[in-house]
Amino acid sequence: ELHFSKEENVLFPAVETATGSTAGPTQVMRMEHIQMRSLFEEMNQALESNNNDEYLGLCETLHILMQQHNMKEEQILYPMADNHITSESEQIISKMQDM
Repeated sequence: ELHFSKEENVLFPAVETATGSTAGPTQVMRMEHIQMRSLFEEMNQALESNNNDEYLGLCETLHILMQQHNMKEEQILYPMADNHITSESEQIISKMQDM
């Protein structure tokens, strides 16, 4: 959750301001954060009801989603941020570290 919050509250707005676009990679990342939060909630429910098979299936789904998400971050979002956010990069990193 902390990772999501850092991105959603600090990094994404900075990228969107720098690029002038709220559509594209940041929108996709937000949607995937919502999907992962939902999976976490479903996993908690499966644990509470002792449904091991459901829990393990959700874990596998989350693992695949996180792998895809991380690849998009590393190959698309972070390079985009590096290319568009130059002058405030240290401020952004500091804000994220303070969270």
